[in-house]
Amino acid sequence: MTGMALVINGERIDDALISREAEGLRQRFQQLTDRQREQFGLQPGRLRATALQWARETVIEQVLLRQDAVAHPAPLDAAEVERTLAAVVERQGGAGKLEEAGLDVDRVRADIEVRMKVDRLIAKVTSSVKQPRPKELAEHYRRNRERFKTEETVRAAHIVKQVEKGVTESEAKDAAEALHARLKAGAVFEEVADRFSDCPGNGGDLGYFARGKMVSEFEEVVFNLRVGETSGVFQTVFGFHVAKVLDRRPAGVRPFRDVRDEIRRQIVEERRKQSLEAYVDRLLDAATIEDRS
Repeated sequence: MTGMALVINGERIDDALISREAEGLRQRFQQLTDRQREQFGLQPGRLRATALQWARETVIEQVLLRQDAVAHPAPLDAAEVERTLAAVVERQGGAGKLEEAGLDVDRVRADIEVRMKVDRLIAKVTSSVKQPRPKELAEHYRRNRERFKTEETVRAAHIVKQVEKGVTESEAKDAAEALHARLKAGAVFEEVADRFSDCPGNGGDLGYFARGKMVSEFEEVVFNLRVGETSGVFQTVFGFHVAKVLDRRPAGVRPFRDVRDEIRRQIVEERRKQSLEAYVDRLLDAATIEDRS
């Protein structure tokens, strides 16, 4: 593309726009595994060329949507534009900071108006997408049961005494043993966790987690406890712990009733994407796209 300029419906596109998009794609390509690159049809040694090609296609689609959106005569809600502008200015630290960053308030307002028009166009294009019927939801669940499999999880709480500056390993262990003794004497686990743990709050509750989410020493203990059972004192890289298992969920498949709304959102989003792609294809068919020297 060196020495060539992309012109879309008479509008000359800055090469830097495509270059930035291509660089972002190239970096994402490099983060993929070999298997993922193979799935996307990415050939070794052609990542940069493919990134440029995809970037060009992406920029063309974005420009066509913008041109079509801006051409729509319906006015925007002026108050909404100003509210959005005020939020942007506030995030930048005020109009002065905006100008220091080389941003003109009027230019920012114009950019906001363009984005809002594009959003309005996309909403209009995808507004006719139909909601899936109950039968479609059930069929999607049946075909994709593998996606809804869950691992065994436990919900655990813990008390920890950390080895840190000014606290030796021996002192941390002794402190944890003392708290464990309180529990054996009848103290409430959650109250001890909130008052004496080095990680207080919420009764020490860590929520539900599967294997591989915590350090191995911690998992080795909690996954071998019964619901309601409290461990002895044990050590991890974080210090000395006492853990209690609050609940356990076996591995299985999430029931349809729990994933019905998730499936509905996924299907609707896919239909919106297809509707927008079809609209962009029509814009492409009607567009004049040139590479000029």
